Amino acid sequence: MAQEIINIGIQADDGTGDTIRGAGVKINNNFTEVYARPNLTLPGLEFSGNVVKATRSNDDLVLGASGTGTVTAPEITIDSTVNISDNDIKVNTSNADLVVTANGTGSVAISKLDLDDGTVDATTIGSSTASTGAFTTVTATGSSSIDGITITDNTISTTATNSDLELTGLGTGTVSFSGIKFPTSDAIGNRVLQTNGNGQLSFFRPDILLELAEFTDGTATISGSSSSVQAIDSFAVSMFRSAKYHLQISDSTDNRFRLIEANVTHDGTNAYVSVFGGVDNGAGDGSSIYDTLDISADINGGNVRLLGQVNNDNNQVIKFVRRPIKV
Repeated sequence: MAQEIINIGIQADDGTGDTIRGAGVKINNNFTEVYARPNLTLPGLEFSGNVVKATRSNDDLVLGASGTGTVTAPEITIDSTVNISDNDIKVNTSNADLVVTANGTGSVAISKLDLDDGTVDATTIGSSTASTGAFTTVTATGSSSIDGITITDNTISTTATNSDLELTGLGTGTVSFSGIKFPTSDAIGNRVLQTNGNGQLSFFRPDILLELAEFTDGTATISGSSSSVQAIDSFAVSMFRSAKYHLQISDSTDNRFRLIEANVTHDGTNAYVSVFGGVDNGAGDGSSIYDTLDISADINGGNVRLLGQVNNDNNQVIKFVRRPIKV
């Protein structure tokens, strides 16, 4: 039905317009027409039930308030997936991600972030302006790389070739391993480390610091049940020319004990030994453990060997101190 227009006459109260009853009929007819329609169509806009949409092709639907007013909606659902209610933005689809993406070179700017769960994958944080990050727990599966450092299980290594792994305390702080604290600066040459009994290491100059020799000790048992020559100790032919031994020989079976010295040298092919300066708990008549253990030397497999052969059936336990001199 077309819209019915009320005739209001030419002039007020001139009797040419519709009667009051006739005007009311037209009003009722117009309202009946409006209420009978399933939708209302305006130029470029259509209202149908609870749906409002633009009718011109490619037109935007713009909601705008006047002045300082705002467009207010208690809750909005976008594309049946994203729901906005008060200060809560969420997705309605089960297990779906909420994706926030900027355009082109733009960024998603968040003034304050509280991240309770999830991951930040392949994203540099603070790359343009570094800032402090506080983490209660950082967990990495496999390996974690931090600016030239790789941490895998219980191994920490550098990623740059030939680079040092440096550990440094801040200020007067030190580097501590299992309660042992290292000095914070180097010392002059020919110094070694010592502990003070409370876990603090410091440099000091030892009473003996050898350049061409070293001290080594050890233990060997020469079997008395075998008449074969057996090795007491050995050192490398290419590294050392000579060695001086202090040998403590113990025969617990006969309660005989002896201390002797042995000098050993070599020419690269043959080894030579001299034994002297013995002292023992014997009767002083020469019948001592020294007489039951023959000392010799040879070269075998690139090593000089100090040898012993027992002349009785008792095992001889030998504890020695060796001082070799480099080639």
